[in-house]
This record gives sequence, C-alpha cells and structure tokens, in this order.
Amino acid sequence: MRRSLLAASTAATALTAALSLALNTPVAGAAAGGGGGHEPEPWVKRSAVMRAHPKDFHSLCRKPKDGVPERRTFPLFEHGKGFTAIEDFRRLEPNGTVFWSGHDPRHPENTISVSVIGACAAGPVTLSGEIEAGFRQYLYKPLAKRPGRYLLQEIDTLKLPPSGQGVDTVTAPPTRSAKPHKPGLRIATPDNPAAIDIVVAYTPATVTELGSVAAVQSRIDYGVNQLNRALATSYVPASVHVVNTYQTQATGVPRENAGTLLSMISSPTNLTLGATAAAQRAAFGADLVALIAAIPAEDSSGQANLPTPAGPTTSNNAFSVTSAFSITAWENLAHEIGHNFGLKHDRKTVLAQGGTTPVGTDNYGWVTTDQRHHTIMAYSSACTQACTVVNQYSNTANLLNGQALGDENNNNAANATRAAEYLAGYRTSLVNNRVSLTMASSPVAGGSLRPSEYGPYDPGAQVTVTAEASPGFQFSGWQVDGVPQADTTPNYTITMDANHTITALFTEIPEPVR
Repeated sequence: MRRSLLAASTAATALTAALSLALNTPVAGAAAGGGGGHEPEPWVKRSAVMRAHPKDFHSLCRKPKDGVPERRTFPLFEHGKGFTAIEDFRRLEPNGTVFWSGHDPRHPENTISVSVIGACAAGPVTLSGEIEAGFRQYLYKPLAKRPGRYLLQEIDTLKLPPSGQGVDTVTAPPTRSAKPHKPGLRIATPDNPAAIDIVVAYTPATVTELGSVAAVQSRIDYGVNQLNRALATSYVPASVHVVNTYQTQATGVPRENAGTLLSMISSPTNLTLGATAAAQRAAFGADLVALIAAIPAEDSSGQANLPTPAGPTTSNNAFSVTSAFSITAWENLAHEIGHNFGLKHDRKTVLAQGGTTPVGTDNYGWVTTDQRHHTIMAYSSACTQACTVVNQYSNTANLLNGQALGDENNNNAANATRAAEYLAGYRTSLVNNRVSLTMASSPVAGGSLRPSEYGPYDPGAQVTVTAEASPGFQFSGWQVDGVPQADTTPNYTITMDANHTITALFTEIPEPVR
C-alpha cells in the first residue's frame, strides 16, 4: 500500500508556541549569496532583513516534553501568517544552538529545517535554514556583520539552475576494507538501523560565501538532517552522524572545481586536502568524508564516489564534494552522499551520460508522471518542463499529490537499504553513547510505525514517531517502556535520553451493525 504524506500527519491537539519576530526594512537587490549591492538572482522573488529576539526562543531551552508534538510558527514576511509546523526532530548543540525540524500538519510535504543559532547561549540569536512549501523555498541566512539579524529570501524553485551539470560520479578501485565485513553480522532494520559516521570539511571560500563559520555549520546541519529525513521518509533504516567538522586550508583550485577537489580530498598523499582528510577519518572513525565548497551554481553542484555496488571492499568510495549553494537549493548533500550509497541517477540521465540501464536493474531516480517533481538522485534536466526536487529517494511506498515516487524498476531506497550495513562497517565507530528506539505494534497486524529520523540517537535528541493503522484497524494509543500514555494522537514525540521502547496500540474497527 502506498502512503500519502498527507494521510500520515495528524496534529489537531499539538501544542502551540508561536514565535513572533519583528520585520525590518526589506533589502533591495539582495543577492542570492546573501550579500548586498548586487542584482538579485532570477530565482529570488523577494528579500528582507529580519530581527530575531532571544526571548522568542527561550522555550526551546526548557526540558522537552514527551507526547503530542510541539507546534511552532516561524516568520515569513511582514503581514504574512508565518509557517506553522509540528515538530519532527529537535537537538540541542553544545554551543547553545537548537536544531528544529517539522512539517505543515495540513500539507506534510511542506517542511522546515532550521538552526536557531545562540538560542540557549548568551548573546544574539539568529536563524539559519529553510522552509520548503510547494514550488517556493524560504531561506533563512544569518548575517555575520549584523548580529541578531538574518536575511529571509523567497525562492522560486522552478527558476533555480539545473540540479546537475554533467557526470558527477567517480568509482575508485576496490581495496581491502579497514574493517572486514562479516556477512550476517549486521542487517539494517527499523529496530537495528545502520549508523554511518561522517566527517565534514569545508573550505575557507565556503566561509566567505556564507558569511561565517556558524552559517557553514548550520548549512551542514541542514544538509545532514535533510539526508536523514529522506532516509526515514523513504523507509531506509539508516542515519548519518557528523562526528567532526573542520575548515581546510585554501584549496588553490579555480572556482573550486568539484572534480579536482574530489581527486584531492580522496588521495591521502595530497598535502592540501587528502592527508588531513585521511587523518580526520582515522581519528574520528568516520565511514564517510564530505567536503563543502564554494562552487558557482553555473559550474556544478558537486561530485562523489560511486561504488557499484557498495560492499566490503568499497571503503575508498567514501568521498563527496558538494557546493554550499546546492545543499539548500536542491538537497544536494543527500544527492552526493546518495552516490556513496551506490545510488544512481534517473534512467534518462544515466543514458545521456553514456551509461546503460540493463534489464532487471532498479537502482534509478524518478521523475513524477506529471513532470513537476523529481526524487533526490534524479536530475531536473530529466523533466520535460521546469520541476523541483522532492526530498525522498525513489521508492515504492509513497505518493506525492497522488503521484508515485518510484516503482519496482526504479527504487533507490531499496538499494540504499542494502548498502547501509556496508557503509556503517567501513570504519569502527568511536562513539559509544548513542541510544536506541525499539518500535512495536500491538497487535502486530494492526499497523506500523515510522520515525521522523532513524537512530541510533545522540543523547537528548527528540524524535517524532508516527503510527499508521492497517486496513480494518484504528489507532488507539501509546505505550512507552510498557507504560500507557494519555496521548491518543498518532504522532508521539519522545526524548532519547536512554534506550526506549514505544508501542503503538491498534484496535479492530467494528463492523457496522446490520
């Protein structure tokens, strides 16, 4: 049974914590990169500088409550209603930044992922992140030279540059795995998801482009959260965890060419990027290494290693380069890291780039029948008209506005699930404090559960679990660690401060009396 995103969302009794932020003077001619004094890019519809008031975010610093997901309203433009969402995921960073993601309860395909920088620290507060609403994006960009303020931009996604430029994959030769894989030792399942550790580097030019290190860090948070959201929504039981970030030395590469940077960072003998990346990977036990670079939008969105397929000898196919702009423009961090999972583009793009699509293969991205959306691994150029990305890997489970997001012959998600255990085994994890969430249905046939992001989780993270009743059943309540809960809505937010078990209770729908 395919699942509609709309049917999976309920928030009638969600808590309200509205954020009211004052609007300052609109910025005339603000560039897409966040600077001033330049003509705006054609995809920028309007811009304004906004002020963030610390008191509006104090509630994010309180001990989170479990139960009905919190509802929050984030600012759009003056006299607008703002964007109201119910919480999917929340995490408090050591520096006082709160990362918060959620979705519109009426249109769950519309989402927000935002870092409230400085929310729980002394000093100014600002926003960094993005709202995705149909063919519009609303981008929050912190202004380093104006503490407490940020630039809000409305983006027309149908006017963005193409989401792919040429071939963006390189397959490295097989090598001996640093941690030999033992078949059957680990299989990724919803109750035993694969935890993939990643080190993320960024260039000095990226800091210049985004304005500050804090802006770069929040862009990384956005990209990794969207990757994890895509995995969960596509029913891939895996999660990617940033174990360290660092700034590289200046690359010296003109226009930070993606192919050149990939060859540099993946070579341990390269003294500019590769040697440090190899040392970081070893020091933090990272399965993957990603580099964020200041690549012009008209040049490329990135490049990555593509194992064919991922396996016990592909640990050197673990590198990616992504342009900072493309992370928010078309979920490109999830695209490039998707290549590390062994995922391929849509069939049309594969053929256009000189590849083949043999009979019986299914590892391809997808363009919807109405040609208005494409999944993460597909290129927008595969659409017959202007289209925008949907933050999912092609799969056979979900619908978007009644449109399939894949089929049995085009199913990146199935291939990602098979690859996840291999990626998680590239290196031995050095993190030993993550906690697990066990999900169960009672009765088993009554329905299923899906988390907003799969674990294991860093302690203190909040995750929302959604119960979906099977035909003939209805949702009736929750148990957490065997204790019945008062909440009876099919969305439950749980704080992962320890290992927990959550059970969704279902009852059969009585047959009508005749």
